Amino acid sequence: MNDSKTGSQSLASTGAHPCTSDPAVILPRRKLTRVCWVLVIVAAAVALQVRVCCPFRAREHDSDPTPSHGSPRFDWSAVEPSRSIKWTNCYAGHRCARLLLPLDYETPDGPTTAIALRMVPATDRANYRGPILINPGGPGESGTKMVGRFGLRISRVVGGEFDVLGFDPRGIGASMPSASCFDTDSQRALWRLQEDARLLNASDDSTVYLELARQSLMGQRCEQKIGGERGIGRFMGTPDVARDMLEISQLLGQEKLQYWGFSYGSVLGQYFSAIYPDKIGRVIIDGVYDAHNYRAALWSTNLADMDAIIGSFFHFCHQAGPEKCSVYDSSPEKIRARYYALLESVETAPVPIAGASPPLVVTRKILQNQMFEATYEPSTRFPIVADTMRALERGNEAALVWLAPKIVDPTECKCDLPAPTSADNEAFNAIACGDADGRPFDAAAYAAYYAALARDSPLAAPFWSHHYLMCSQWRVRPNARYTGPLEAANTSHPLLVVSPRWDPVCPLSDAVRVQARYGGAGLLVQNSYGHCSISAPSLCTARHIRAYMVNGTLPSPGTVCEVEELPFVGSVQDVRALSAEDSELLEALKGLTAEVPMLGAR
Repeated sequence: MNDSKTGSQSLASTGAHPCTSDPAVILPRRKLTRVCWVLVIVAAAVALQVRVCCPFRAREHDSDPTPSHGSPRFDWSAVEPSRSIKWTNCYAGHRCARLLLPLDYETPDGPTTAIALRMVPATDRANYRGPILINPGGPGESGTKMVGRFGLRISRVVGGEFDVLGFDPRGIGASMPSASCFDTDSQRALWRLQEDARLLNASDDSTVYLELARQSLMGQRCEQKIGGERGIGRFMGTPDVARDMLEISQLLGQEKLQYWGFSYGSVLGQYFSAIYPDKIGRVIIDGVYDAHNYRAALWSTNLADMDAIIGSFFHFCHQAGPEKCSVYDSSPEKIRARYYALLESVETAPVPIAGASPPLVVTRKILQNQMFEATYEPSTRFPIVADTMRALERGNEAALVWLAPKIVDPTECKCDLPAPTSADNEAFNAIACGDADGRPFDAAAYAAYYAALARDSPLAAPFWSHHYLMCSQWRVRPNARYTGPLEAANTSHPLLVVSPRWDPVCPLSDAVRVQARYGGAGLLVQNSYGHCSISAPSLCTARHIRAYMVNGTLPSPGTVCEVEELPFVGSVQDVRALSAEDSELLEALKGLTAEVPMLGAR
């Protein structure tokens, strides 16, 4: 099948040589400074640790394509912040600005935060309909980076009548001040090196209390760094960001918000719609997490459908056949048995990949995490899981060397990237835990929480259960929290709720509950596996999204959209029969599958 993510094609589908013993598959090693080598090795050692969907995770290796043709990297610090939006040309045909907004809206003349904005301008100026704000999830992900990589594709979906506007929420990305609890990225990487190589397990106190101690340290450190009276950690909650979106829209001449939010962005959309129900122009929430569960710091509904997506790996591999799935077997059950046997094998005998750069030891935690993350975007990641299985089963060192950057997240050395371009931070903790009801650690409650997650998905529970521990140790409380209703009987325009049928961390059941809370909201179900609608290309879904954005039209009750591609299987229709317009739209949708939000991954 054609893989929409650069560098992530499967061996079965490409016929590539890494599944042979050909030593030519060992890629040349880049020359790095001594410091950068340390950072790369550290990052590889900890890359298996999931970072927080329904959070979008901006992948550092998916760098912004626009500066790559010899043009200089854009310097956000050179853009003068202003209380009005003053656009400057940036990158390749984009517009950028930094907007000063009150740190605390109760003291509008007090300290400010500088919000980074990046826009792909509308191409159809004759029918101009204003900006659509995009939130990629997290919480803590960069909207400017998402628009930089995929703004043009989003524009093709919603229509050229709209500007596509990404913004970095408070404390995130190029917005200042930054919610960083470390002085440098290398300091953070060295801290992450100490993470436990074992799976978190509520029945093993040593794993629980090690993670609890690490979260306690982070809570203390962040309290010192970003938790002062005017610290950014106290002023970056979801209600603050909702108000920022309203301010941005109105400064751009739009009295009502036009918005497409993914994963955690669905929580932001729920907050906005509850607080400002008369300011809804068009609001799409896609890959929906129930904001009630989120605000209560429960993180308990998310894995309801996880095992269905894991099961689809075995089903679609068998359906696709040996030419498209490298671990094909005579039944899905046999493929499943092989996968779980492999997990048991590496648990007792981890596999070293000495020739990888940096070197890597494959453990059970690494393999489980690989599958966990693959469920977010099955079409692009399932083939890599299959190729990893095959290489490990056969002891193919050359294939494993080639696959190593795909088994763990590739990490770019960021030694010479200026802040804030290179900055990672602790925004997820500040937002998710700051929004939530405080809940101290209780061993019995945690054991019950873990057990409930494990009933939904034994494979994913070790990665998801860290949320409880993280928020139990978070010390920075917001200046103000929104504790009002997360619902609205009437909004100035109905919301559009969009959900895959099978979402690994934002189940359809959450979307159904949320739809019922917002009067007149529509529900569009996409018959697919993965996180958010963009995890699988669907012309049907794209047409409904465009109709909603342009005309305000909601899909009929019970509407279910089919997809154009299935994991491993590939295309389900003859693309040659498509019109030129649909072919262009389909290519844009395929490209968006590389930008699936990674809610809950840390």
